[in-house]
Amino acid sequence: MVTSLAFAARSALLSLSDVNRLTSLRRSMILYSQGQVADSLYLIEEGLIKLTRVNDAGSRIILSIHGPDHLIGEEVFLEENPASYYAEAEVLTSCSLFRIPREALRHALEGNPALVSPVLGYIIEQKQDLARKVELLCLHDVEYRILHYLAELSKLVKPAPDGESYQLPITQLELADLVGATRETTSTTLNQLERRGLVKLSRRLLTIPSPAVLRDATVDKKLAVANGTAAMS
Repeated sequence: MVTSLAFAARSALLSLSDVNRLTSLRRSMILYSQGQVADSLYLIEEGLIKLTRVNDAGSRIILSIHGPDHLIGEEVFLEENPASYYAEAEVLTSCSLFRIPREALRHALEGNPALVSPVLGYIIEQKQDLARKVELLCLHDVEYRILHYLAELSKLVKPAPDGESYQLPITQLELADLVGATRETTSTTLNQLERRGLVKLSRRLLTIPSPAVLRDATVDKKLAVANGTAAMS
């Protein structure tokens, strides 16, 4: 669905005169803030962007990390005026994207009904992704959550120069915020995974030597948990 919507957006939206292409956005740049008026939808062309939510107590959780052909800023579709962004969008890697203003988007949807189906499909897909995150937080341990998200993130980046490994530009603290665990627990688990050869740790970077092996480890972990649960029941 991401691919079909990206194709529809490129063909129907990016040619609009009000659409801007933003390039060479650097790490840590804030694209929009939590609570800011939602005035634009963004289509990521290259790079990674994380969406972070902060509660009243100042605790943070990374809701999701998005890569090429993903849309962020779906709050522009809300009817309330003015709608606001639910999370903060921060650039994780050097990034380029397209900014589609709210009014230009609305006019395009009114004039091109074929866009409605892929947009609705994408929004439903995002809802399902958040539902899966809730499931991970409630029903799986930290090791499985880390394995799962490392495997998913490896799909969003290009292979390293060696052609086999994948480098994830994410810190251990960011990974902790993504999986809903403390930094200490995340660090301990990553050290265990490094000893098993599933990940290599370095400053502000996690390297996956083999995404295929990592995915196999994720499946094995899930099966082990399921078998353990079945044995206890």
